[in-house]
Amino acid sequence: MTAVVVIGGGIAGYCAAIGARREGAEVTMIAKAPGATALYAGAMEVVDDLEALLKNEQHHPFSRLRMDPVRLSTELDTAVPALLLALEKDGLKVEGGWRTRGAYADIHGLARPGNIVPATVAGGELKGLVGRRVTVVGVREVGDYDAASTAQALKELHNVEAIPEEVSITELPAGAALTDLYGRRAPSVTNTRALVAYPPGFSTLPDGGFELLASPPSPHGWRLQQAIGLGAVRAEVDGVQVDGARIVAVKAGEKTFRANAFVLATGHYIGGGLRKDGATSEPLLNLGVFHDGKAVATLGTRLEHMDYLEPAQEFRSGLSTDERLRPLDEAGRAPFENLFAAGSVLGGYDYAGPCGFGVPILTGWLAGRFAARFGR
Repeated sequence: MTAVVVIGGGIAGYCAAIGARREGAEVTMIAKAPGATALYAGAMEVVDDLEALLKNEQHHPFSRLRMDPVRLSTELDTAVPALLLALEKDGLKVEGGWRTRGAYADIHGLARPGNIVPATVAGGELKGLVGRRVTVVGVREVGDYDAASTAQALKELHNVEAIPEEVSITELPAGAALTDLYGRRAPSVTNTRALVAYPPGFSTLPDGGFELLASPPSPHGWRLQQAIGLGAVRAEVDGVQVDGARIVAVKAGEKTFRANAFVLATGHYIGGGLRKDGATSEPLLNLGVFHDGKAVATLGTRLEHMDYLEPAQEFRSGLSTDERLRPLDEAGRAPFENLFAAGSVLGGYDYAGPCGFGVPILTGWLAGRFAARFGR
């Protein structure tokens, strides 16, 4: 049996573990701490226009796979249901698919797009709420959420018959915040005929109840991180053992983890997969970091000026891979034949955009499968 070690505990690492196990591999996932996944607001965007992406974004991780739209669609058709099934087994029921996209209200009443959402959010798809009566629940003791303004936004922006209703939870601490609602049973409301929009965090929602999307710190992110972190080893990989062009083991403190293949899913700046100290670097293996297809080490101050003028640009920097998701060095070669990379450690895309979760899901899924097949 092939042994695969996945380094990283976010959604990319989780999907890599799913993919590798689907191929029959024995998987160890090592994660030091929650990363950007824990900031997840509640709606996963997978991909918008796949054909346009492949045509116009040559450095995008999907484009670098050298797959046509039909093959990529087939992989997404397999990867997304596999993710939904795994999350449900780990205690988080989510709904949706990559081919359909809805719009869901956040705690301010603003619409946010999403392909996949928690089951507790799905009932709040905005098109389905048009013309419907919705009670927007506020909590008197909570100071950082205003149900009345949310209801007004739903009414004015989305044509929803939204009515605020304030409840009291007397056991909340003084100066309570939305985070204090986490895990508490959802309070009942007086209008039982209306749909009910709850601020995020409550448990045991009544029939017709749904959660709004969150802002960080996010209950949706906590739940997602709890689900994907169940099978992970809590440790920080701080060393790698190499034999020629192969990695044979990684070290985490006093422990050594040996495997036939490895998946690097360490995230971007928040997860620690990339380090910003002047130029952006990859700290574990000193892999090449690229921006628009060029090694950042060759761009000098030009990239710094770009970052200053448009800060979002630096978040498009990251690792580049070959068509098998093996990360490249600065010369454009894959230095390790049994190392695969996935998720937001990759560059070439906007991870706050319409592929924000699509890249970790698909590259994680494929990297896990490629790793499991290595050496066969």
